[in-house]
Amino acid sequence: MSHLKMNFADAAANATTYSLVCQNNSTVPWVFYVYQTMPVQPSDVFSLAWFASPYKISPGSKITFTWGIDYSFVWGNSGTVTPGVNYNAGGSKPCSLTGANMTTFSLDDNAPQLSTPVTGGQAGSLTVNQSANVPNGVFSTGIGMSGQGSFVQQALANSPQVYTPTPKYWIAAATQMQMGVVLAQTITQNAQITFPSSVYTMYATLSDQQIWTVSQTSN
Repeated sequence: MSHLKMNFADAAANATTYSLVCQNNSTVPWVFYVYQTMPVQPSDVFSLAWFASPYKISPGSKITFTWGIDYSFVWGNSGTVTPGVNYNAGGSKPCSLTGANMTTFSLDDNAPQLSTPVTGGQAGSLTVNQSANVPNGVFSTGIGMSGQGSFVQQALANSPQVYTPTPKYWIAAATQMQMGVVLAQTITQNAQITFPSSVYTMYATLSDQQIWTVSQTSN
């Protein structure tokens, strides 16, 4: 049995690290990927393939995704934000729910960029303000966690985006997937991953019936 571990955590040294160990007990290889959703997600907010295995995980093999709860603002030259588009974040800025929680996206000197985040906006939320010089339908902005984009919206001139992160984690399988791909609103072959209090490692196993089993212990 092979075991591939991918460490995506980019958190501070004292931050809690979460791990998701994913086992393929099906009869065919799959790309495993992790994404987030909001409890109530607006139709114009899209989830991204947050993490994805770099190749298909073969039957009997596993992969471990690891992350920390550290947030960032992100932007990308995505064109129209629709499912299947590869986001390919063009830039990011670290931010905090309890500190620097607001940034401005602009094209000063024809250079798309996020300003250095400052404290402001709604407490407990992350705000991206769009400048008047932002062209519609060209860029997208949003937030990320542990160094990777997780949610984005179409960037529109003079329109703020406010995110209140209370993410739900999901594991899914696909024949093809890459990190940063804009996901459809409905995803099959998935399962929600919930971390109980004081539990920082969870296990997800895909059966030969293409059904996920999630538990606190390895199967």
